[in-house]
Amino acid sequence: MKEIPPKHDRTEPRPWFSLFRARGGWFAIIAAVICLAVTLWSASQYRAAARYELVGVVTQAEAVNRRIRTDSEGDDDHYVTYRFFAGGQVIERQRKVSQSQYNRSPRGSSHDIRYLPNTPTQFETYVGEAHDDAVALQWFAAISGIGGLIVLWFVGGRTNRSVLTRRYGYRTAARIERIVETKTSGRPSGRGYLIWRTKDGVRGESLMHRIGKLNAIGVGADINVYVRKGHSVWEGDVGPQKVDDSRLPQVRR
Repeated sequence: MKEIPPKHDRTEPRPWFSLFRARGGWFAIIAAVICLAVTLWSASQYRAAARYELVGVVTQAEAVNRRIRTDSEGDDDHYVTYRFFAGGQVIERQRKVSQSQYNRSPRGSSHDIRYLPNTPTQFETYVGEAHDDAVALQWFAAISGIGGLIVLWFVGGRTNRSVLTRRYGYRTAARIERIVETKTSGRPSGRGYLIWRTKDGVRGESLMHRIGKLNAIGVGADINVYVRKGHSVWEGDVGPQKVDDSRLPQVRR
């Protein structure tokens, strides 16, 4: 093939993990962190539920007030203020509740709550609330874990394919057919990707880059790509092929 000057700044093969992150692998990492955090949170809720079952005291509480607060995203948060007697004192605390529980708690209504004798300010707004929260968190952790595995499988597979294409594919020229700028909320994002086609008809797309960097290359320009089994990757994404020391010319002193 004709020699094409590199139109990128990569001089070494790109590491697998770097390419994995560039392809969206951060989502798998974030999902794994969320899964771990929520699992620990769920475990603490199970411990709290066991404590309520062991030493909790059930009593009647009056809903003395309730309110709705709209957050910055326009969603409504529901709050109910409960009042009850515990250990010779009046406890009055506001708790965030579900909409259905809010609807069942008009001012002056009475509800079964369960508190801890040593710290009566800690209470379930209904008997079994801590256990229900633990189960819900457990399901959320499971969904996060499954989602992370799906992303890992999909992005990891594409990363492996790109690395194998760079390592074992043949290097050839491709002509840029389009430069696509992505949009965020209907506005240009300042980032985009290349679409190219080789002389033997293999089409490919690059990873996301700054649109200015891509426009500097330009539509119609020739770039270096690697092709393997009908899949092509841009050298500017994956870096050049690794050259073994044994393939380098020997220089005598």
